[in-house]
Amino acid sequence: MENQNGSILNEGVLCSFQVGYWGASAKLDKNHLGPKVPKEIVRAMQDLFDDKLLIQDIMTVLRQAKYFVTSNSLPFPIDAVTFIPKHKITEINTGLLEYQAELDERVDRLLSKYNLLKRRFQRKYPEYYRPEKYPDKNTLRARYYMRWNFFQIGVPEAAAAVIDPVEYQKEVDKFKGMVSEMEELTVNLIGNELLTRLDKLHKQCTTGEGLHGKTVNSINRLVDKWDDLWKGHVDDKKMKMIIARLRKEMKKVSIDRLKDNEDFRAEVGDKLGSMLKKLDKMPNVQLKRRLDI
Repeated sequence: MENQNGSILNEGVLCSFQVGYWGASAKLDKNHLGPKVPKEIVRAMQDLFDDKLLIQDIMTVLRQAKYFVTSNSLPFPIDAVTFIPKHKITEINTGLLEYQAELDERVDRLLSKYNLLKRRFQRKYPEYYRPEKYPDKNTLRARYYMRWNFFQIGVPEAAAAVIDPVEYQKEVDKFKGMVSEMEELTVNLIGNELLTRLDKLHKQCTTGEGLHGKTVNSINRLVDKWDDLWKGHVDDKKMKMIIARLRKEMKKVSIDRLKDNEDFRAEVGDKLGSMLKKLDKMPNVQLKRRLDI
């Protein structure tokens, strides 16, 4: 990333995104563990509903919202924080407002059935029913949330009188380190996304089995995502070269041509294998699994 002292401030914002939930579960009462179970080392959980479908529906929208943020942002070396490029801010905020509305609807649905679910569990499992483990409705509603805010950070102004020159330089170095780590995290993320997709298509091309348009489309979407999200925030020349070569090759590829032309399929497989080897040698890419090439 160029201009490390001001790149984050100039190119986008940071986004803090957090979720909260109640999972309708609790620690099992020790009296139910049995006399032979060493209670000092054994911990067990129990459900508080016999049917957690409404809870699962809520968890689904929370997972979807989190994925929406991470898939439209760059990683940042602060927990629960990502970097949002300027052109993505409105899209992210609008999308999260829609997820928030969906979350509210699903929580309302749970609350409308809350007493019924408790009574049914009490009748079915009276020995395991513990009323003190169920929050009241107002508390329960507050347990489910998604919170996000956009903010910026940077080094203090050089002329700031409150920081002596030595401490100021430390802050500059710290900030530069965070921005550098952000790029390393991004390169690592892209590398693993490339790995997953290219490795799959590479195996399909070399074996001729399982060829599917979804694999080709997923690689094309990854190239589009590079243009939309990552391109302006990654200076790694090797990664840029891999993406440029991939873009060039994918312009020639269609699922029908791969299926109908064995020589072309073998050629594509060889080129993908070469890209995978280059990816494997990149120092900033720590692959989640080793390449089988």
